[in-house]
Amino acid sequence: MGVYIVTINIKRQVEEEWLNWMKEEHIPDIMNAGFFNSYEIFKVVIPDTVSDEAVYQFHYRFNSIDDYYQYAEKAAPEFQRKHSEKFLGKFKASRAILKKID
Repeated sequence: MGVYIVTINIKRQVEEEWLNWMKEEHIPDIMNAGFFNSYEIFKVVIPDTVSDEAVYQFHYRFNSIDDYYQYAEKAAPEFQRKHSEKFLGKFKASRAILKKID
């Protein structure tokens, strides 16, 4: 089992619109693609950088690393393109994979 983490710094001026779009469109589309089992959304509250950006993390859980690789190859480029076009110049993103250690 693993977790695909996407960290987004989003401009506060579009934060509400962006978060609504993420919840109503983007995340449902990702989940419907069938590569992940579940997800959680987190807003970073400490440290609060007191900047013009809010920071969010999206944790998508998968059963095997192959599920993530299939997502990365077959679906991620289109999802990332849509996000980038809609919020061009208003966000920064970073991504990581966590592997559960038993």
